[in-house]
Order: sequence, then C-alpha cells, then structure tokens
Amino acid sequence: MNNSTFSGYKTREQIAMEFGVTAKTLKCKLEAKGIFLPNGRVSLYWQKRIYGALGYPSGVSKKDYAEI
Repeated sequence: MNNSTFSGYKTREQIAMEFGVTAKTLKCKLEAKGIFLPNGRVSLYWQKRIYGALGYPSGVSKKDYAEI
C-alpha cells in the first residue's frame, strides 16, 4: 500500500473526481447498482465496494484494497 497517497477515508467528492463525475452522479450510479452509502466520509470497506461495482479508476490500485 502506498501510504504517501493512501490516507484511508475519502469524501464522496474525492471519489467522484477519481471517476470524472459529480458527487450527485456518483450517488446515482451507485444506487443503480444497489449501493447506498451511509452518512459521513467513505471508509475503506465502502471504497472497495464502490470500486468493485464501478471499476478501479486510474490512480487507484486494486492491490491497496486486497486485504479489506
């Protein structure tokens, strides 16, 4: 895991930027796949679910989430 760029929790806006969409569009895409995020920042568990459903964007390594 690259700890220099990997801090754990992310905001919805950060994840949306990784996909090149708005937070609202990200929410719609996730809900269409049956994923409803809890309130607050997005934990590693939920990040893994998001990337598993929508794919890993460039700059996000699947290896970083292997043990989660």
